Amino acid sequence: MGTAMSKKKVFISYTHDDDTWAKAFADALAQHGLSFWFDQWDIKPGEKISEAIDQALRESESVVFLLRPESVDSPNLFFELGAAVAMRKKIIPIISEDFERSKIPIPLLQMRYLV
Repeated sequence: MGTAMSKKKVFISYTHDDDTWAKAFADALAQHGLSFWFDQWDIKPGEKISEAIDQALRESESVVFLLRPESVDSPNLFFELGAAVAMRKKIIPIISEDFERSKIPIPLLQMRYLV
């Protein structure tokens, strides 16, 4: 699970189709002792999802986007990307190997991304 610190260093953005990848990524961050926010572990029962996401975005230092070709059209991706850009967060795109470069959203293409 995410760490107990109030200020999370990393917000993990993904689509729920990438649930397995996102959980593995969150586990890897936890094993390295990094502070992060992961919706499945940090949104409490009864908490309003949109408010939890907004607060986590505001409090995070950076946003990691886990992207596959199938997830690039997600409305949540564009909301979280727009919020991260507006809040001047450090944005770290992580792109699956089968992702065609021309399909990467322009704001993410302008950044150094990981494959």
